[in-house]
Amino acid sequence: MSHSIEFDLKRTEILNFAADLFMTKGYEPTTVNMVLKAVGIAKGTFYYYFDSKEAVMDAVIMRVIDAEIKQAKVIVANKEMAPIEKLISILFSKPKSEDKKVIIAQLHQPHNALMKQRAMQRTLELLCPIYEQIIIEGNQTGDFSSPAPLSDIQFLIAGMQTLYDLSGLQDSKIEVRLSAVLTTLFCVLGIDEAKITKDQVAARIMQQL
Repeated sequence: MSHSIEFDLKRTEILNFAADLFMTKGYEPTTVNMVLKAVGIAKGTFYYYFDSKEAVMDAVIMRVIDAEIKQAKVIVANKEMAPIEKLISILFSKPKSEDKKVIIAQLHQPHNALMKQRAMQRTLELLCPIYEQIIIEGNQTGDFSSPAPLSDIQFLIAGMQTLYDLSGLQDSKIEVRLSAVLTTLFCVLGIDEAKITKDQVAARIMQQL
């Protein structure tokens, strides 16, 4: 077995155990020593592969982001989908894999706040430039009239996620209504209502949920 393959296998093993600990116990409560014990390695071995617990967290998050990037590129390249259909698929589709459902559920736990914050950061930095291509395509077809495609999609994703998160808190008085989300979506992207109405978009969103 080559050194590079052996390196990748051990690194993946550490990531797998660390991810399980982060998801079950939370990122903050999980210590490097807990990871060492779970994997069965010495501290020196751990630091050969990762500089810190935070570096492990970043790697765990990037595995999810990398999978999202692949899916996003498939959606962007789909010639049979209109820009609004691509946008609905990205903004409103439920996670399809059980692993992703578990990860998303765990990221909403208080003890995983830092992981969630980092996941959003990576989404805005790495995924949104791909999503931006959908907005640019919509501008070209006349479906949208967004003056700043990248900033607009970043605003929509960060804003919608924040509202959904806050509305889920105990005793929260924040209520997220689809009608309000649609109004914001149409306003930010300048969606041409002569081509598609809010009711039509709402119906397509409901098919995704």
